[in-house]
Amino acid sequence: SAITIIDDATLKVSLTIPGMVGNYTVTVTCGSESETATFSVKDYTHWTVGKIVLADKTLVDKAGYTINSSNPPVAIICGTNIYGAAIGIALHTSKQELEWAKKDTIGFYMMFEDIICMPSTGSGVAGTATFTGDSDGSDNWEYICRIDPKGTKAAAGNYPAFHWVNTYNTTYADKLGSARPSWYMPSLAELCEVYKNREAINESLAKIHGLDSDYADSSLATSWYWSSSQSSLHMNSCFVNFMTGYVGYSGKYLNLRVCCLSGF
Repeated sequence: SAITIIDDATLKVSLTIPGMVGNYTVTVTCGSESETATFSVKDYTHWTVGKIVLADKTLVDKAGYTINSSNPPVAIICGTNIYGAAIGIALHTSKQELEWAKKDTIGFYMMFEDIICMPSTGSGVAGTATFTGDSDGSDNWEYICRIDPKGTKAAAGNYPAFHWVNTYNTTYADKLGSARPSWYMPSLAELCEVYKNREAINESLAKIHGLDSDYADSSLATSWYWSSSQSSLHMNSCFVNFMTGYVGYSGKYLNLRVCCLSGF
């Protein structure tokens, strides 16, 4: 393992977990303090794009599916993360278009260098682009909070798009059953993965929506979606146009649609 000191209260520990399926207990000790956590290695063979994830984290295929309110649908598998683990997209996207960061706030002017993600090849085309920089969006909000602790405490006013993601479980609590996934706004690379798999995702959304429209949107639509990735320009963040597949960046004050992902 390798340990990086982030600040007086935070250590970042890199671990190599064995490849065999199972649970592994890891204890990190620093002086007189220690922290123990359990890491799981899973077999994702059957976690294919388009599968519906239920509240108890079981999978079902859209064919023949019917909603059970005691174990409702919560996500649709949309790809894998950089570690090969399955990620799912929430069944709703924002009803309103939202700003990444309000104009003239710290977040608007800040250059969040550690979450820059930009196309390296296939620039401008979501279906073929590859990327450089930070492609894992699951910790991007945590990073922003660390850089702008004051601004992120008032996320509703300063970071509206992220606030929508952070309050998803509250907004849709009555439709999530016992599930409370850890949602996050996708990185640019992950958002392009969603775009590439949109047809399978839309088919499953349509199935759930047709059974009960309160549980899912009818489709991802052809909206422009924010990613959580900073662009190479300090007042700009990255987006994908789901009508054309165009990948670009714009001022953080622009109002765009928002979706959220969770790792499973």
